[in-house]
Amino acid sequence: MRCNAPHFCYIGMKQKSTAIQYVVYLLSKRDYGEAELRQKLKQKDFLEEEIEQAIVKAQEHQWQSDERFCRQFIHYRSQQGYGPNRLKQELRFKGIADWLISQEMENSEVDWFELAERVFEKKRSTNWDIKAKQKMWRYMVSHGFYSDHFSHLMDLDYDDYQ
Repeated sequence: MRCNAPHFCYIGMKQKSTAIQYVVYLLSKRDYGEAELRQKLKQKDFLEEEIEQAIVKAQEHQWQSDERFCRQFIHYRSQQGYGPNRLKQELRFKGIADWLISQEMENSEVDWFELAERVFEKKRSTNWDIKAKQKMWRYMVSHGFYSDHFSHLMDLDYDDYQ
């Protein structure tokens, strides 16, 4: 095999992509927050200067936006049955600023009380004794709901509805 550009013709070796190419590749799969993108670029051993340039270019072209990422994340995870407390924790872990999380949580159209009720009814045991209530309480809190979202449901006597 003959090659006109010898520095690209190493057998078994791949040409290293640029930071911006890698960012575009990642963002073509799904949205990422800025902090997540930085972390992924660092794992690929890109220089800080390359990382900064790639992030700035992605944001200038509106390929990456923490606001859009946060909005989509809230919508997606709430549809999976997770409450606001859990989503706030996950977004903080992903490097999203607290002010942005608060802003997007306020602007979201999710009715947390209705969502909590749907999750509660889906998971509620047919045997509604004290153990079942304790288990349900732990489940709802672990899924990020505040007690005021579901505490009124704990007191209902479900035996009357059967």
